[in-house]
Amino acid sequence: MSKYDTLFVNGKIHTQDGERSCAEALAISGKKIAFVGSNAEAEALKAEAAKVIDLEGRMMLPGFIDAHMHLSIAGPEMLYKVVLHDLDNEEDYLKRIKEYVDSHPEMEKYEGAGWINPAFGPNGPTRQALDSVCPDKPIVVDSGDHHTMWANTKAIELCGITAETTVPEGNVIEREADGYPSGAFREFAAIKLLDKARLALGKEEYKAVISYMQDFYAKFGVTTIMDALNPVYNDFNETLLEMQKAGELKCKVRAAFEVSEDEPFKHYDKYLEYREKGRDAGDQVSFEMVKILTDGVIEGKTGMLKEPYEDDPNYYGDPIWKMDNLVDFCRMADRDKFDIHFHVIGDAACEMALDCMDQVDALNPENPDRRVSMTHLQLVDPADMPRMIAHNVICISNPYWFFKEQGYFEGLERPYLGERAFREYPMKDLFDAGLIVGAASDYSVTPDPFPPKGMQIGMTRLVETVDPDAVDPDLVLGPDQRVSLQQMIDTFTCNNAYFLRDEKITGSLEVGKYADIVILEQDLFDVPVKDLHDVKVFMTIADGEVTYKG
Repeated sequence: MSKYDTLFVNGKIHTQDGERSCAEALAISGKKIAFVGSNAEAEALKAEAAKVIDLEGRMMLPGFIDAHMHLSIAGPEMLYKVVLHDLDNEEDYLKRIKEYVDSHPEMEKYEGAGWINPAFGPNGPTRQALDSVCPDKPIVVDSGDHHTMWANTKAIELCGITAETTVPEGNVIEREADGYPSGAFREFAAIKLLDKARLALGKEEYKAVISYMQDFYAKFGVTTIMDALNPVYNDFNETLLEMQKAGELKCKVRAAFEVSEDEPFKHYDKYLEYREKGRDAGDQVSFEMVKILTDGVIEGKTGMLKEPYEDDPNYYGDPIWKMDNLVDFCRMADRDKFDIHFHVIGDAACEMALDCMDQVDALNPENPDRRVSMTHLQLVDPADMPRMIAHNVICISNPYWFFKEQGYFEGLERPYLGERAFREYPMKDLFDAGLIVGAASDYSVTPDPFPPKGMQIGMTRLVETVDPDAVDPDLVLGPDQRVSLQQMIDTFTCNNAYFLRDEKITGSLEVGKYADIVILEQDLFDVPVKDLHDVKVFMTIADGEVTYKG
């Protein structure tokens, strides 16, 4: 029996270890990395290797990590709902929805996802529009950012929603003149009102979802994903654990539990239960985090700002949580050693999360290994940076969004934010402050979560199809926030591993760590920045097994 299952030689191996050292050869034994070194050192190993693969100068990196995506939400979108992500206007949305409804007459209700706010007016899409293509059955369609649900009249009626229905602060039901819902439900407490109109999935469907998603991610070189609104009230997690036990998982799955601001403790016992189940299952699955939605999104005018919206001088956006409730929940989660992951869009939301953690720190001083994180960070007040440093905030960025997106930037962000729009999505400032910066796609908000694409946009602050050397400088979003390729690689590998408490088992190519590996056809350091998004994945390996071959 061979000592090594596979020996790779003649590679450009960027280990992402503490010294960011490079190597030429790497050997796998079982699920783990057994050797990293030079071609000369590898010569002595060839006789003990079952297989030797000549990389012919290809680049090897630790498997990419997507530190914030939506496995349990976006996966069902792809398999069981009408998908609108590739469209951008109401006419095309309705055409595709009608085609889907007409081709699935056996269904009692329908769901879809992927429309964008710039396609509609400030009050969002209307129930009448959906009624025109689906008048007799309930249909609800999630926005691409997952912060607004579009419902037809049948769905609203089924759920018993009327002009008198109210929602907690920070949530919005868009209404007609008489108060009746017009069709758009913004933020999660409002969206939850429509639960009866949504599809019910079971273990069979969830198994198909997880199988589809792990294959989908493998082609992008991703070996770890973090489900950032993980549900404990359906069969999803049981399905995940059953697949792990049966040896059917092809990637590591981490989860941040969905926490409801109106009933934050409702499922707390389940959080504890699944955390223990994850620990018992080994390293492939873990449930160590809770997700807090501090505010909403700018495009829905539910993001929370320190200064008012540009088009509404008396409106700042409302907090989703009451501060006392937020502190109570976070204190308990922190006491029980859950990591807290804050959704933060507006600068006031960042301030609120920091205010909360000030109190949590005072109430729970004995937590030296606390890892609090914030994701999105569309607007950050420089005055809050010292407090972020004091709390060692891990910043999970979304570099795929770091450009002046057509429709969004001029159509929504500038009208809502004014000059603040030009300061969106700081990144270099976070690195310069010494904060740990990770990266994520927020899939399916980003429909094609290929990390080198995110790296390119983080370096250029331009959409990936634009040549940074040939473009009008005015098209660049925050040129002073451009970062280096090495920094971008760090975000998708070792920094994300640290965020997920996986730094001892993955995120770098070192002996004893899991063989979670991506091999690219070209060395990213040798490719023009404008072409990073076009680099191809040659092979993806997770736990020593090939999960994708290009």
